[in-house]
Amino acid sequence: AILVSAFLVPVLYLIYLYEAQVYRDEPALVLGFTIGGGVVVGIVVTLFERLIYNPFQYAPNPLTGASVGIGAVLILGLVIPLIQEALKPIPAFFLPNRADFPETVDGLVFGVAAGLGFSLAETLIGFSTTLTSLPPHVAPGNWIYDLATLAVFQPILQGSATGMIVATIWRFRRGRLGGRELGGVAAALLAHIAFSAGTVVMKDAATNPLFILIWQATVDGALLIYIRYLLHYSLLEEAAHMGFAETVCPNCHMHILASGFCPNCGMALSAVPGAVRRSRKPRAELVTPTSKAEK
Repeated sequence: AILVSAFLVPVLYLIYLYEAQVYRDEPALVLGFTIGGGVVVGIVVTLFERLIYNPFQYAPNPLTGASVGIGAVLILGLVIPLIQEALKPIPAFFLPNRADFPETVDGLVFGVAAGLGFSLAETLIGFSTTLTSLPPHVAPGNWIYDLATLAVFQPILQGSATGMIVATIWRFRRGRLGGRELGGVAAALLAHIAFSAGTVVMKDAATNPLFILIWQATVDGALLIYIRYLLHYSLLEEAAHMGFAETVCPNCHMHILASGFCPNCGMALSAVPGAVRRSRKPRAELVTPTSKAEK
């Protein structure tokens, strides 16, 4: 159950990338430097966290929940989230061919992938003691809530927060860093701190685990809403500078003359495979000699 929880969201995201076919030209390179790089960063950071503070060092089974104090709240709820968000974007930032993926949505996708890789490594290392001493003898009511956090809410937090930060980096590289983007970074940091600190405090206070899940879901939901807001305005702004071009919509497969969005199905033409982007023919190139003569 722990392994399924750890791999659930990362595997679903890989399936999404495969089905979307946006990065089908170079899947190994993109996935290797995002998800794979996130795993490497996750291993290094999590091992470092265990050196400076290990809340489970006196508990043989993490699923039983160890008691924590004020120091744990400060370290787990403030210091570690800031360290994680500072280091998780590294794989996406050092992607060798990142110049081939200049759109904000590219940065978001790469950041989410790196965050999910980090979450996978963090979970496997955090529960390595449990995995090597199976089976843990605990009642289902003691671990079902923790598995829900591991399988859904924590990966969504890690991926979404990193995706928003990397999307902001991509916007900065395009020279379009504004209050909306800076607010995105602040929202990612605050969401991670609220998620971690709130979880630690409520566990320390022996709060009903259902309320902990509600808190985590609320934080994740707010973060996803801000991502949708940031991405919406980024797509509109970038579409205004694309110019009209002839292309084939990868969603409805119609030959269209459009700028940033397909006039038939409404799909954002910046969120398409690289081969489709390069095949766009600017409107100026479509003017024939006959049409020039008529002018």
